[in-house]
Amino acid sequence: MAEVKIFLSTVSAEFRSYRYTLRHQLDRPNVTVKVQEDFIATGTETLDMLDQYIRACDVVIHLVGDMSGAMAQAPSVAAIRQLYSDFATRLPPVADFVAAGGPAMSYTQWEAWLALHHGKRLIIAVPEPGAERDPHYILDPLQQAAQQAHLARLASIERHPGIHFRSADHFAAEVWRSGLFDVLVDAGLVRRVDRLPYSSLGELFMGRDADLAAVADLLGPTPRQAEQPAACVALWGLGGIGKTRLALEYAWRQGGGHPARLLVGADSPATLHANLAALCAASALDLPEQHATEEARQHAAVLAWLNRHPGWLLILDNADDEAAATAVEALRAQLSGGHILVTSRLPNWSAAIHAREVDVLAPAAAADFLLLRTANRRKPQPDDAARAAELAHELGYLALALEQAGAYIAKLRLGFGQYLERWQSQRDKVLEWYDPRLMQYPKSVAITWQTSFDQLSEPARRLLQRLAWLAPAPIPASLLDVPIPDEGADLREALMELEALSLVRISDDGGRFSIHRLVQAVTQRGQAVDPEHTRLAEALQWVDDAFVGEPQDVRNWPTLDPLADHAAPVAEHGVERSLSGPSARLLDQAGSLLHAKAQYIEAEPLMRRALAIDEDSFGSDHPTVAIRLNNLAQLLHATNRLAEAEPLMRRALAIHEASFGPDHPDVARDLNNLSGLLQDTNRLAEAETLIRRALAINEDSFGPDHPDVAIRLHNLATLLYDTNRSTEAEPLMRRALAINEDSFGTDHPRVANDLNDLATLLRATNRLAESEPLMRRALSIDEAGFGPDHPTVARDLGNLSLLLQDTNRLDEAEPLMRRALAIGEISFSTDHPDVATDLNNLAQLLVATNRPTEAEPLMRRALGIFVTSFGGDHPNSQTVGDNYIALLLALGKTEAEITEALRTLLT
Repeated sequence: MAEVKIFLSTVSAEFRSYRYTLRHQLDRPNVTVKVQEDFIATGTETLDMLDQYIRACDVVIHLVGDMSGAMAQAPSVAAIRQLYSDFATRLPPVADFVAAGGPAMSYTQWEAWLALHHGKRLIIAVPEPGAERDPHYILDPLQQAAQQAHLARLASIERHPGIHFRSADHFAAEVWRSGLFDVLVDAGLVRRVDRLPYSSLGELFMGRDADLAAVADLLGPTPRQAEQPAACVALWGLGGIGKTRLALEYAWRQGGGHPARLLVGADSPATLHANLAALCAASALDLPEQHATEEARQHAAVLAWLNRHPGWLLILDNADDEAAATAVEALRAQLSGGHILVTSRLPNWSAAIHAREVDVLAPAAAADFLLLRTANRRKPQPDDAARAAELAHELGYLALALEQAGAYIAKLRLGFGQYLERWQSQRDKVLEWYDPRLMQYPKSVAITWQTSFDQLSEPARRLLQRLAWLAPAPIPASLLDVPIPDEGADLREALMELEALSLVRISDDGGRFSIHRLVQAVTQRGQAVDPEHTRLAEALQWVDDAFVGEPQDVRNWPTLDPLADHAAPVAEHGVERSLSGPSARLLDQAGSLLHAKAQYIEAEPLMRRALAIDEDSFGSDHPTVAIRLNNLAQLLHATNRLAEAEPLMRRALAIHEASFGPDHPDVARDLNNLSGLLQDTNRLAEAETLIRRALAINEDSFGPDHPDVAIRLHNLATLLYDTNRSTEAEPLMRRALAINEDSFGTDHPRVANDLNDLATLLRATNRLAESEPLMRRALSIDEAGFGPDHPTVARDLGNLSLLLQDTNRLDEAEPLMRRALAIGEISFSTDHPDVATDLNNLAQLLVATNRPTEAEPLMRRALGIFVTSFGGDHPNSQTVGDNYIALLLALGKTEAEITEALRTLLT
């Protein structure tokens, strides 16, 4: 039998314990392990003796830490130079060190270069940051630099560290995984048994480095003694997420130190028992009992072999139900001397088994996989990277779905765009496609979860079928507290059943849960046979019942925000299947919430969709249609599309007057909204008539102290202020403020709105000391309610900035005004009147601080926006026009130049 010689190369003061641990684990017949201390250090012959042993050994394991150790003496180096005249030419990085009179190199560093010169297997290991050191370790910056230079020389000839370690046990485990075991196999000292169904994916296996490292840490060093308890890790997660592939890649990549790497199916106790017994076969452990007729005898023989041959790795695949898990737990207790990896959809295991959740791939890794999997086999396009990312998102970053898509694309030579089109138009067909030879997976996406579905109780199955119609986004657990008609089961208990099979994931705090988009797709597909769409109708009504509260009121946002992602998707599913029901209301309410948050682009299509649904359902003159018209018109008003908004407002008003009569509160609301639009388009007399009528209706309907009365009072007051009737406006503003503080409390955005406008009036009437605390209070309320980047906050910032300018605090005012402008440009378009107001105010501040050149383009832009939005005769246009003329005069422009500038803007 051959002998294997190993040399452990390191500095004893730093890593003696590491060397001892590894030497102990390598101790076996026909294996000789030497270290530097085994050679008598008498001077000139030390390096020669090291050279003689390294020349005869098989492997050099070279630890490079911070200490370089003793330096080789010149006579010893001279002996090497004389013995190997080609040393410098074969290894150029150390040519200077070999030359006579050259710099010194330590014995430990020489050991690595001697191994390379003799063509020996060199395993380079370096410590991770914070790795343990031995007691005699001393950090010397000069020695540390010498070691880094040594590593750099090795790297220059493509010799890089293959092991990174943090402790002695970790180092020993990594050495075995690095290929040392292969040396023993090649020498015939040990036998390797591999019974793994698929080979490694190689570079296609990506995005799982952290998982591989975690499994290695949890399993620990490969056992070398038969009596050591078997370490066990359960990889759990959703079916198709890549648990089996992760276990296999661990076996191929980091299981190099295991004499036997075995995988057996464990989906039931009987299957596990039979598959273990089958390992007796000649193609596996080749045991004498392979010829026995009793399965129990074969099973016992396999367990006995495992317990006599330490170091094995056993993968127990697909232990997905309680019976299978119980069998796995029992088997683990019978085994010692090895590592067990379990793959399962069950998250709960005994304390003896380390449970590790496997999640979907990271987006970048998923996209990279698709690109590499289809390289040279897809129809290439310039936007392949972007489309791969889009497809990965559509597939929810699920490993099985990504592989299925990659194999499908490669087989048919499609582009990513073509596959996306098929996915969106022929999803059922694509989900069912399966080619086991190409995919090396046992199932398609379409049937991956069937075994889990089959285990569900009826309440859990119904819950899953409802959840399938929601968005693939976190779902608030509070939804489970909303009752479903005729559903007697406990929804939270049903959810726990789904979690037990990894069909949903519950957050650590229990406040929300999520379901994978492909589980939803397959579950939807399973409901296609129901012509009544029963579960979808239930889900639609369920979310509608939960989505309660005015979206414009920030107090309702904690309830509505978690549901907002789901309202529109479930409503759209309902509309597609002619279940209008509450679909329009959900779409409209979701749009109104987005409107309140200044997310106008996202809000508008939902509102338009809601309007179209209700017009189809009720006709064009129904009161519900009027509500949709009004909400859409408010959004158009906010985004400065006044010409589009006005006919919608007037139509809503006409519907409500015809339906309810002229004195109904809904009519008052329509009058209020139309008045605001008329005010913005400088039709002040008509606006005042409407707002006074709205106020009278609400006071008659609700009494003088109702919040709706406060809205009308406030809006009438702002109109009076705009028409220079501040004395009339102020008591109305204060009355509105008092009503809202009583109704909503002192920290509500409605109160902030009253405070802001009252403060503006006080500023205009030169009561600056009274105005400032109100402005600051309004700003604080709105930032807390809406967040720092809402248009309402921009309004508050702009007003406070103006007051600071009035009190000559220009340095404090400018950043507030610039922040207000930035918020407005992001929230609205860059040609919105609110943006123009901020531009003009910032320009005026720049003029005040003697920066007219900076001010001119801002004021010119503001004037252009106002003229485009309202016309040249609007008060805002005239005010800014006057400011612009004054600025041009200050810049020394001639009358002709000013006339030309204004003509250009006004046309």
